[in-house]
Amino acid sequence: MTEKKVENAPPDLDLIIDRIYQIALEPSSLDGFINLWHDEGLRDHFYEADGEDRNPAKSLASHVQRADSLLQRDDNMRSDLDEFLRPYINLSALVLNCAMVVEAINSGGQTAFRIGPGSHLRDIRLPPKLQSNLFEITKAVLAETPPTERILKADLESKGGTILFRIMQLPEALHGSPAALIVSTHFHWRDSIGTFLCGVFGLTSAEQEVVRMLVQGQDAKHIAKVRATTDGTVRGQIKSIIRKMNVRSQTDIVRLTMTLGDFPTDAPKAGSDVTHTSPVLTSNWLEAEVWKPFKTLTLPDGRKMTYHDMGPSIGNPILFSHMGSCMVRWSRPMIRLAFEHNLRVICPIRAGYGHSAELPSAADPIETASADAAHLAREHGITRVPYVAQGTDFLFAADVATRFPGLISEIVGVGARPCLPGGQNIVGQGRWQRFFVSTARNSPHLVQFASRAVMAMSRRIGPGPMLRQLCKDSAADLRLLEDEDMNPVLVANLSLMAGPATNAAQAFASEYIAFQSDWSASVQAVADLSVSLFLAKEDPTFDLSAIPQLKLHYPWMTIEVVENAGLALMFQDYERLIAKMAQAARSAALPPAPEAPSA
Repeated sequence: MTEKKVENAPPDLDLIIDRIYQIALEPSSLDGFINLWHDEGLRDHFYEADGEDRNPAKSLASHVQRADSLLQRDDNMRSDLDEFLRPYINLSALVLNCAMVVEAINSGGQTAFRIGPGSHLRDIRLPPKLQSNLFEITKAVLAETPPTERILKADLESKGGTILFRIMQLPEALHGSPAALIVSTHFHWRDSIGTFLCGVFGLTSAEQEVVRMLVQGQDAKHIAKVRATTDGTVRGQIKSIIRKMNVRSQTDIVRLTMTLGDFPTDAPKAGSDVTHTSPVLTSNWLEAEVWKPFKTLTLPDGRKMTYHDMGPSIGNPILFSHMGSCMVRWSRPMIRLAFEHNLRVICPIRAGYGHSAELPSAADPIETASADAAHLAREHGITRVPYVAQGTDFLFAADVATRFPGLISEIVGVGARPCLPGGQNIVGQGRWQRFFVSTARNSPHLVQFASRAVMAMSRRIGPGPMLRQLCKDSAADLRLLEDEDMNPVLVANLSLMAGPATNAAQAFASEYIAFQSDWSASVQAVADLSVSLFLAKEDPTFDLSAIPQLKLHYPWMTIEVVENAGLALMFQDYERLIAKMAQAARSAALPPAPEAPSA
């Protein structure tokens, strides 16, 4: 017989404390804790007022802080795995745990094998027989005492030559458990290599591309086919490369290029592109546009801010916000539409996200984001521009428009959620969002701890599985993850929030706390602007029943509900949304209408 829960019974504090420390050891258990939070009504037991809990006898803040320290220490220890990968900057390398799950992987490994942290070794893109052999040998290496290493040789027709895999055991690399380091001779082409070949040997862009393909093991005939040229043209380019590099043969070109990893390269200058490796190297211009590097800008206070600049460089611009899940890059169909509509999309990556510098500890995240966006617009000579805000980012749009009068011509909200008068934030049925809203309002220590747990969870299970976790409450979002154009872009975007070299926990928590204030005055202040809201019917973070209240308090806004769409509305209804953005950008580019003469 199942024991029945006693109504209004106090929660089991020992169980809660145990769950808190469990999150520190295994961040994916945060999901279970969030369920417990809602089921047991734990809000009041974490309520922090003036730095103290509402009920000191039930104070849990000290446990949260200790667990937070454990989580940060454990995450830092895991980041030490990158040291095992560091010597293999030009090759493909990864670290696996005893369950054959990827704990760490370098850029070369992600490019060659199309896997990331959290992927299983069986997910690696290799011929079935080779994949099976690699799995069995790795399993044996992990079990062997004393630690050993093995070499696996494979002839891959697609690569045009022999590939070697070196598998070695890393004893006690993961808190007393062994791990396996796998290094393959798949060569990883980095932008700095092309820069070096150009600067030292004077190779043209076309010749650099030929060198890259030679290193991949491709012959002149295949290179000509990929580059849509003739065998004779490619052979002529190879002769030119041999002469410029002062080597004797095609083999020497490959050998010399593969030794360039130890050569220093100049640091990027302010305003130049930040290196961001694309998951697939391609000669297709549209694919190149999707994965082109982010740019960086030095702000007045000395911080570095990265930003993405999509579409035609002379197109009509918009400012585009990325939400907490960092939806920065667009897919190929979306980029194509941007070019067709002559739409230039400029997306400032906020402080603490991606490779933008952290938010200063005492800074207001909203004020800082507004100032950074306005500075970016000025640097591009933009004096009037529409602001496209996603999700809770509506606050950023309203704040920029308020602080910098005349800069914002129009606001387009994609899944945007203005708060109602009195600071009422419209919250949907998504359990994760309701948890973060509640903790951001009442429990700063807990929301910061939970934010770090989210980032650690994403890095450990990988951005793909993390996306599925975030999208599980929306069938429309889950369907989107099956789209071959959208999936890699969404995964890469989430990596800007929590990837091998990124951690937006501080920014994420700071913004969530800021969102809980009453910012309805900023909404009222943009009543003279055109404001269009597009809301998704399957967005679990928004309660559509609140639309009448929005219309009542903000009658100048136009509101439209989009069917078959969820959190990722921008990627689901992009054709209509991009057309709307382009229209707003064209309107902003028109000269202002002359004022009517006074009577």
